Amino acid sequence: MTPMHALLRKGRPALARVFSRGITQPGRASASVEDRSESEGAGSMKKILISAVAAVVLSAAPAFAADMPVKAKKVAVAPAPSIFDIAFGGVVMSDYNFRGVSQSNRGFSGGAYFEPQLSIGFGTLYAGIAAYGVDWPSTAPAYGFTNPSAEVDLYGGWRNTFGALSVDLGLIYYYYPKETWNGATDDSDFYELYGKFGYAITPDLSIGANLFWTPDLLHYSKTFTATGGQKAGATYGSLTAKWVLPWTTNGIGAYVSGEAGHWWIKDTGFVAAGFINPSYTYYNAGLAFTYKALTLDLRYHGTDQSTQKCNAFLAVAAGNSSSNWCNDTFVVSLKFDTMLSALK
Repeated sequence: MTPMHALLRKGRPALARVFSRGITQPGRASASVEDRSESEGAGSMKKILISAVAAVVLSAAPAFAADMPVKAKKVAVAPAPSIFDIAFGGVVMSDYNFRGVSQSNRGFSGGAYFEPQLSIGFGTLYAGIAAYGVDWPSTAPAYGFTNPSAEVDLYGGWRNTFGALSVDLGLIYYYYPKETWNGATDDSDFYELYGKFGYAITPDLSIGANLFWTPDLLHYSKTFTATGGQKAGATYGSLTAKWVLPWTTNGIGAYVSGEAGHWWIKDTGFVAAGFINPSYTYYNAGLAFTYKALTLDLRYHGTDQSTQKCNAFLAVAAGNSSSNWCNDTFVVSLKFDTMLSALK
């Protein structure tokens, strides 16, 4: 019999008692072992649960952040463009030349304008005032004009663009304040209806056509009162062209432009007063330099008027000192043009 067999035979009650104590009669020692096992198991379970929850929370964090409402940043809304604007500017020039005829006695002159504009969705309505220095001497017999203090232009109209085509229709009233009686008249005011049309062949090359009409040029019907008071109806038409040169240097640009036109003037009153038909052809051509709102214009003006025809147009006798007002001339002018919106 082996020792193991002896132990089993002799120690069966002891083993039974051991197993009995361990299973059916739990003592303090066995209980602490079981509690410790349960505690360790619970602790392990808690650790597993905490780790799992943490993993879930961490993995879900981006989704939670994305789903959380975020206060939108305020975006500045650009204000709607104003329907109202004002164009204004001024000019100084070596001679105020109007369609080939000096208005400042071949001397320096200046001017300025102010033009409110209203956009109506179908073009722009405008109304403006412009003033220029003139020199029509009343000294007789050298000149004998009405010597107004200035030329004030009151004008208004409508303009619009249709793609490359531009249209400008309006009326201009030429007012000569403080005229003096010269023996024949003291009123040279008159008005013209006009249409100006342009076409942009390219962004830099454009052409145009202008048409002006008046029922009584320079209110000559009053000047001709003694010979019947016939009105001097007149129509002026011209063609224009402008090419913006393809270069700039330090913000300085340039363009060349020109105009050729004819002034058809009804001669009934002139002929009755002893003059010839004053109608004539006019042209100008020049080079201009631009910098921001400034323009320096160098321009040659010419007409086909003879001295006799010039005297007829001005309604003065032969030998009058104004006979050279219609001669070809070169004029230098410096202009400033801008908009109120450009200053904001």
